Amino acid sequence: MREVKLKKTAERQLSNYCVSLYEKDIETSIKSFVPGEWVKVRGEKLDYVGFLNPNVNAGPVLRVIKEFVDRESAEEIISKLLDEALRRRQRFKRYTNYRLCYGDADLLPGLIIDVFENYVLIQINTAGIDSHREFIKHKIEEMYKEKKVVLFDNESYRKNEVLPTFENISIDQVEINESDFKYVIEGETIQKIGYYFDHRENRLKLERFLKDISPLESGVDLFSYVGSWGLHMLRGGVQNVEFVDQANMQKNITKSLELNELEDRGTFTRKDVFSFLDQCLQKNKKFDIIVSDPPAFSKSEKNIKKALGGYEKLHFKSMNILNDEGYYIAASCTHGVSVEDLDQTVLKASKRLGKRVQLLDIGVQGWDHPFESLGSKAFYIKYLLYQVYK
Repeated sequence: MREVKLKKTAERQLSNYCVSLYEKDIETSIKSFVPGEWVKVRGEKLDYVGFLNPNVNAGPVLRVIKEFVDRESAEEIISKLLDEALRRRQRFKRYTNYRLCYGDADLLPGLIIDVFENYVLIQINTAGIDSHREFIKHKIEEMYKEKKVVLFDNESYRKNEVLPTFENISIDQVEINESDFKYVIEGETIQKIGYYFDHRENRLKLERFLKDISPLESGVDLFSYVGSWGLHMLRGGVQNVEFVDQANMQKNITKSLELNELEDRGTFTRKDVFSFLDQCLQKNKKFDIIVSDPPAFSKSEKNIKKALGGYEKLHFKSMNILNDEGYYIAASCTHGVSVEDLDQTVLKASKRLGKRVQLLDIGVQGWDHPFESLGSKAFYIKYLLYQVYK
C-alpha cells in the first residue's frame, strides 16, 4: 500500500472509529492515486489503513478505518470486518433478518448489507469498497449459502464518488420476517435497499405500550410502505388501521395483512399524505392514534431548517385530525435532525393548534444499526410518543 501523510491538525482525529477526511487535511498530493485505492495513513504514534478517492464531487476523499497491520491486504481486512459484523448480529437472538453491515459503524464506509429470508442485498456507495465488489459478493455467498445474494446499487447514491452504473439483477419478491411478522415486497415497489429495519425496536415499544392501555378504535399509518407500523398497532390492540402511501403499495399491504391474518382490520389508501390529512380535516375524520414516519426531509445538513419546517407542518396537520387524548408518534430518519429538534417541531405545532402534549416514550434505532454516541452521524433514527390534549 502507498502511504499518505496527514497534516498535524488532522492527525489528532485518528481513532478506533471511522474518520472521514478532506483534501485539505492531507499533506501528500493525492492526484496520482487511483479512485478506491487502499492506503497506509501515517500517524504520529500509530499508522492506520483507509482508502482514497480523489474524484469525489463533494465531501471526504479519505476514509480511515482501522490501525494498520503489516502485509494485511484490503480483502483480508474486509473479510475480517464482515465476520465481526456477523458475530455481533448473531448475539441478537430474535433478529432473524437484519442489517449485517451498516457502513462506518462496521468500519466499512459505504457498504450496506441487509439480510432477508430469501435474499441478501448489497449496496455500495464508496470507491474503496466498490473496487472489491465481486470479492464482497462471493464472501457473502459463502456466509449465506441458502440465500440469493444481489448487488443492489443505488445510482443516485453512487454519483458523488463518480462510480459506474451497473444494471441491477431483477428481484421478484423479497420475503421478510421481523418481530414474528411476515412481509413480502414486490420487486417493482422496493425502496432503497428493500426494507426499513431501523425502527424495529420502536415498533415493538409502541406495540407493548398499546397492550398496556385501553383498546383504541382507529389508527393511521402515514407513509406506510409495507405497513410495519400499522401491523404493530393492530397486534397491540388497535381495532382498525388505515395505511396511507403515495406509492402503489396496495398489493404489498394486502399481502402483509393476509400473511399475518389481519386482513379484516386494515385498508390501504393511495394518496399524498398531506392531501390525505387535508381531506380528513374536510370530512371531520379523526383517529385515536397516528404514526408519522416520513422519508428523510433533507439529504443535506444545509437544508435542516427547511426540513424542520416540513416536520412542523406534518405534525400540525396530523394532530389536527387526532381525537382528544389520542396518541401521536413522531418518527424521523433525517440525518442532522436531533431528538430535541424533532420534539420542538411537535411542541410548536401543538401550540399553534392550542393543544398540549405529554411525551411518553423515546426511542432510537435497532441494535443492528449501531452508533457510538448521540452526537454520531450514524445516529439518525428518532421516535417520540405523545399523548395530545385539548
